[in-house]
Formats: sequence, C-alpha cells, structure tokens
Amino acid sequence: MKLGEFEILPVSDGPIKLDGGGMFGIVPKPLWSKFIPADDRNRITIGSTCMLVRTPHDNVLVETGVGRKLSRKMREIYGISENVTLEKSLRQHGLKPEDITAVIVTHLHFDHAGGCTRLTSDEYRESSDKVPHCVPAFPNARYYIQRGEWLAATDPNPATRATYQLENCLPLESAGLLELLDGDCELLPGIRVKVLPGHNAHHQSIVVESQGEGIVCIGDTAPLTINLRPAYNTAFDHEPLRTMESKAMLFDEIIRNNWIAWFYHEPKYTAVTLKHGKEHAEVDRVVIEADENWLE
Repeated sequence: MKLGEFEILPVSDGPIKLDGGGMFGIVPKPLWSKFIPADDRNRITIGSTCMLVRTPHDNVLVETGVGRKLSRKMREIYGISENVTLEKSLRQHGLKPEDITAVIVTHLHFDHAGGCTRLTSDEYRESSDKVPHCVPAFPNARYYIQRGEWLAATDPNPATRATYQLENCLPLESAGLLELLDGDCELLPGIRVKVLPGHNAHHQSIVVESQGEGIVCIGDTAPLTINLRPAYNTAFDHEPLRTMESKAMLFDEIIRNNWIAWFYHEPKYTAVTLKHGKEHAEVDRVVIEADENWLE
C-alpha cells in the first residue's frame, strides 16, 4: 500500500503457536475460543507480520520475527515454520538483508526481536544448552531500541529470562549498530516512536506518517484484533491496568487522526482502520488481509 510518498509492505517470519491462556490472561477459554480456536495442546496459531517501510532514502523494517536460532525442541513447541522466513519474504520484494537500513522493534521479547540476529553456522540449532555465536542479521542497519528495554533485556530477572535472550541483543552492541532511545522521539523523517507501557515498562509503538497519512505498528499493546477489548490482555503483560490505559489512549489517537493500525500477530487482518464502538474500539475496515500461506 502507498502511504504518502512511502510504500508499506507486509513481510512475514511465519506462524507462531502460543498458549491460548497466555495470550488472553484472565479471560476464560470459553470466551476467547469463540474468536480463535486452540489445538489439542491449547495453542493458538498467530502471525508475525513485520512492516517494511520503503521511503525515498531508506528501507525500514519494523519487528523482526522469531528468527531461526531456537533449538529443535523450542521450534517444535512454538510451531516455527521453515517454509516462511523473514529473509524469504524480503526476497519476494527484491531485497536482501544488506538492503535494510533501519530496524525498529517494539520490544525485545524473542518473538519480536529473534530475527535481529542470525547464527553464523548451524552448529547450535539442535541444542539450547549453549549461547550460540550470532551476528546482526541486517549488517547495514541501525537498530532502534528504548534504553530501558535494552537494560531489562540484557539483565533479565527470573520472570523474564525465558523471553529475553542475550543472543538477540548483545551482537548488535558488539557490532556498533545499536541506537538507544530515551522516550518518544523521531528516528527518521516521518518515522517516530511512542512509549506505551503495560506489556512491559518500555514497550514502544511505531508511528509512520507521510503527506497527511499515518500507520501505527501497535506491537503487543494489542497483539490481535480481539485484544481491542479492554480486559483482553495477555498473561505476559507486566502491568495489565497500564496496558488498558495505553490501549485506550492509542486507539483514540488512531481513530482521531484516521490512521491505520498494524497488528503484528493477527492471523486474519494485518492492517485495519478503527472506529469507536459502544464499549471499546472496533475494526472499521480491513486495509491489508493476512496471507494464509504465511500461517503454514
């Protein structure tokens, strides 16, 4: 799709299978399962549709997927596909990893930042006992991350150690490609970040504007369109009440400015417009449908 003088393209890193209860927190399964079915292991299939912003001067990648560094056991648990990868998706648009000039992630959880780095060989792919040797997946890009999120990821606590993985982070610093941010700011002309705490303390949404048009990558403030409902927050949210506040504020801004909302994990609709409903924001119009082939 065109957005002013920018081009917005969906690129996928394939499906992820996550525990349904984890995705909906306190909401009982009889309620959330009406909207998205679970398999016999209680997992739901969600997407990882990254946003590629092509400007006159840059190729900007928003989110990077899970990547392909997980062990065989973890790839099976999360249903990681070898058929659909971020690199293959970029190639469909005539791009190589070297063509990406900026990478922005909403936060450093492994399902959003795993693709920031890549293995230098397949030596460790069958085991999670060692930290593998990795390098930046996009060697010509600057990586934009909130400073507080970087500190949380590189010094995880027992509750966050499973989702913050050092191999997704430290190679960026070693390569000198890291740009740490302190709050809301503009990164490139027409591209800025807005900190919205709740899922974690320094989670950021990415706002892209050109010639009066706008699109926002929401990240895990609302992973799925079902999460538009105030109480439908993930069990992974550090502060669910702040997530609810952030959702209300962000959705109001999106509707007020007639922006498009980008849902990274949504398996049905990648980009939509929103409207005010009776109790919460609702999907108004589908702008980009998710590609079913990306969920295989």
